[in-house]
Amino acid sequence: MYIPDQATAEAVAENFGTPTYITDANTLRNRVKEMNDAFKETPTQIFYAVKANYNPSILRTLKEAGVYGIDCVSPFEVELAKEIGFTSDQIIFTGIASSDEELKFVGDAEVVPNIGSLSELKRFAEMFPGREISIRFSPNIGLGEFDFVQTGGSESKFGIVGSKLDAVHEITKKHKITISGLHMHLGSGFYDSDAFDSAVELLAHAARRFPDVRSIDVGGGFGVRYRVNDHPLDLPSFAKASIKHLKELEKDMGREIVLRVEPGKFLVSESTVLLVRATMLKEKGPTHFAGVDAGFNTLLRPAMYGAYHEIINVSNPNDESERYEVVGNVCETGDIFNRDISMPNVREGDLLAILTAGGYGSAMSSNYNLRPFAAEVLVDGDETTLTRKRQTYDDIMQQFC
Repeated sequence: MYIPDQATAEAVAENFGTPTYITDANTLRNRVKEMNDAFKETPTQIFYAVKANYNPSILRTLKEAGVYGIDCVSPFEVELAKEIGFTSDQIIFTGIASSDEELKFVGDAEVVPNIGSLSELKRFAEMFPGREISIRFSPNIGLGEFDFVQTGGSESKFGIVGSKLDAVHEITKKHKITISGLHMHLGSGFYDSDAFDSAVELLAHAARRFPDVRSIDVGGGFGVRYRVNDHPLDLPSFAKASIKHLKELEKDMGREIVLRVEPGKFLVSESTVLLVRATMLKEKGPTHFAGVDAGFNTLLRPAMYGAYHEIINVSNPNDESERYEVVGNVCETGDIFNRDISMPNVREGDLLAILTAGGYGSAMSSNYNLRPFAAEVLVDGDETTLTRKRQTYDDIMQQFC
């Protein structure tokens, strides 16, 4: 987990202001190595789920570190992946409720779609007969930190259930479509390899129904640490579960099957902090509020999900501790970064670092309250590079006609 030292934080604040996302390049590289090492017993392709963080500098760092490809969920993400240097065969498009226009874009871009409904399958097959696709299978097992991010369960909008696979066969046979891959995604932020094992077994079982399958994709969602003292995820246990069922599938199919994984937050979350400055201290009854110069427009997860992010006082790390409710500058009561956290006494002007902010932090930002996106920097050893400038008023208004 990346935590900037005081000198780095102060230099970033002085040179680029606050709020600013600080990403550590070495943490990104180490995460890619950790995943490659865990899955090294079988040919494995890492497709980074770019929805977690689409900063181009982060994508370039991940590509150089050994990420094989990109998992996209929108046409613009496909365009970005190609701009970074990924080829069509290194890109997967995992859409949901895709329009005809999106499906045509994907087909024209010669990207393999990962299709999760009979509607999208039928429409794509009619537009691009004879093409290759992947199927997003629903094992009816959902995992994740919050209900909103559990994607594999029976009540989720994602994926095709086993009872619909006969209909998949009918559509693909009619239009001479080749199903080269089978995919699942259980959710975001899970830690239980036993439930994951059961889901991979169901995925491999479903794959046996498709004779042309060359890959199975176990998705992403591997859990990360949001507290400094949390234990790291036992990633090898997830790799072991995947490889076990893959080998059994290969034996039954009589050929090698490539394993694919699609980590997003696992690769980027712990690499990044959101650096903010304390701007207000207030006591209201027993509650000590510490207000900062960012809001849920900058980091939405706490307000949207009730997600926990640890916060440290970079400027005053060794003072006596106090409990705070750390709140933002958006005009909403729910604009809260942490409801109850103990940290060394906060003074107005102190720099605070909100940890594990690389996944779905910047990517979910907005201009709500007409506030600008945060600046972003990449730290690589002794070098700090601005990778996203802070918006000006003119930058925001230029998008309007």
